[in-house]
Parts: sequence; structure tokens; C-alpha cells
Amino acid sequence: MQHRALRKARRLWPKSSRMRSGLSRRTKIWSAMTMVGVMLVWILPFAGQNVAASQVVFSVEDRLGDDYGSGAVTYPLHHVFEPGLFDLRRVHIWHDNENIYFDISFAKVTNPWKAPEGFFHQLIDVYIDSEPGGHLKPVAPGPGIMFSPEAGWEYRLRIQPWGGSRWLDARSDPAKVHPIKALLLPDNKTIRGEVPLEIAGIPARKWQYYVLVGGFDTFGPDQYRAIQEVASQWSFGGATMADGPNVIDLLDPRLGGKRSQKAQLETKDLAQGEYPVLIPVSHGLSLPFTMGHLLASLAVLCLLGGIFITVFRQEPPGYGQ
Repeated sequence: MQHRALRKARRLWPKSSRMRSGLSRRTKIWSAMTMVGVMLVWILPFAGQNVAASQVVFSVEDRLGDDYGSGAVTYPLHHVFEPGLFDLRRVHIWHDNENIYFDISFAKVTNPWKAPEGFFHQLIDVYIDSEPGGHLKPVAPGPGIMFSPEAGWEYRLRIQPWGGSRWLDARSDPAKVHPIKALLLPDNKTIRGEVPLEIAGIPARKWQYYVLVGGFDTFGPDQYRAIQEVASQWSFGGATMADGPNVIDLLDPRLGGKRSQKAQLETKDLAQGEYPVLIPVSHGLSLPFTMGHLLASLAVLCLLGGIFITVFRQEPPGYGQ
């Protein structure tokens, strides 16, 4: 008698109500599992870079294929100068409790003469505007440029092979120079400069950055490989006049007009001391989104889709009995 009454009650109980009752605990379990899965998928790609325990202060991509200076620069003719060596791709700056890490990525990095840092060709200057005032000229005339009067620099990070990497604090006279560590990361495309916090302090988000890429040459002006009118085995070509800028690539976050790389490096009247004037990049935070992240996103969507299909196709306990 009781069994017949129970079956009758189940038939009278609205199906939607039974479904909601049956899904409640499943939904909580699946939601928790989904959150764990999403966290793992997004955290794991960064695990090798120790980013989880750090603070990113600046991360900006540079346009692909603009390793031509003001527009006409060509690579030296020797076969070791492979395409992409001076093509800046990203500047990623972060810190932990010990160091500031300047991760400078390129389209390609090689080391034909086995420099201990793992790279040979690239010469990188990062000039930093950290406070009002500052210097408008570079440390030495090698790059052949000037800096914006509205954003003079106080610090320079020089990254180069053969133990020549330095952090320069120009807030005092004479400036303070500190050797720093430089190395090639395991991706074989990113050169890192490590600057101890004890000499640089914690970087502020208001800092602005000039990032210059040249070719390393021990005998060049300020160790910049010269750009000549016509390329040779060991010199870049494409200079429009003597003593012009020796910068091959510049951090230019895809901005047009006067902020474009071509416009900034356009040769002025050098005879009158009118060097190209650069504009800094500030407030940059466009974190990397790689093919790995795309595949991870698709995996998450597939997982969520599978969860919804599985859960909503299952019948609640006791349904249909």
C-alpha cells in the first residue's frame, strides 16, 4: 500500500522540481572541479618562469619584422647574421623579493662565438625615466639618439655578452655602476637581465622605458655595431647619413604617427646637433597570450561543455521508478 502511494506521489511531483533537487549536489561538485581545472590550466604555462610568486610591472609586445631601424636598415652580409636576430618581440619586466628581471624576447637568438651568457649578437639598452627631470642624452654617443625633454632618464640597464652587462644609477655625480647578471632563458629567444633590488629598489608602475636594440661590436661606438650607407660583412647598411642612429629596433607598441619607430628614428640635421628624439613607453601591461594559452582555453571550453552535457542528461535519483 505504501509503495503504491510513493509511486503515485512521484508521478504527481513536477519533473522540473525533481530535476532541480537531483542536480544540487552534483552541480556543486562539478563547479569545484571546474574551478580547479581552470586554475591549473592557466597557472601551469607560467610555472617555468616563476611568475606565480612575482609581480609584473611592465609587459609590452613589439611589432614583428621591424628590425630595420628608421626603415631602410639591412643586416650585415656575413652568414652569422641570421634574419630575426635584432627583431625585438616583447619586453617583460617583473620582480620577486630579490631581483628585477628584464626579459627581452627576440624572433631569434644565436651564439656562434659561444659567449657565456648564451647570446652574442644583441646589444640592449633600457633607459628608465623614474622621476621628474633626468638626462636627455645617452651615456655615450653610440646609439645616436636623444630622449624626450618630458621624460629624462635616471637609470640605464645595459645588456650585452662577454660580462659587459651593467646597471647605471645616474641620479648622482659621478654615476654609480653595478655589474649585473645576463643570460639566455630556456626558450632560446629571451635574454634576461637580473638587477638586485638592493641597488635598484622596487620598480614603480609609473616608470617609463626606452628600449633600444643594436648589434654588439666590441670595437664600435659605445659597442654598437655601426650602420653604414652600404652593408658589408660586419656592418649594417641603409644609413642615410654619417653618424646617424645605430638602433636597429625600438620598443614601439604598434603606435602610429610620431610614436612609430620610423618617425622616432628619422634622421635629423646632425650637423646642427639635431639627433632623433625618442618617446618612452609607459603603463604597459599586455601579458603574453601564446598558442599554449589558446589550446588551454579550448580545453577548458570542451571540459565545461562536457560537464553540462553529462549533468543535464543524467536523471535525478529515483526518477522514473
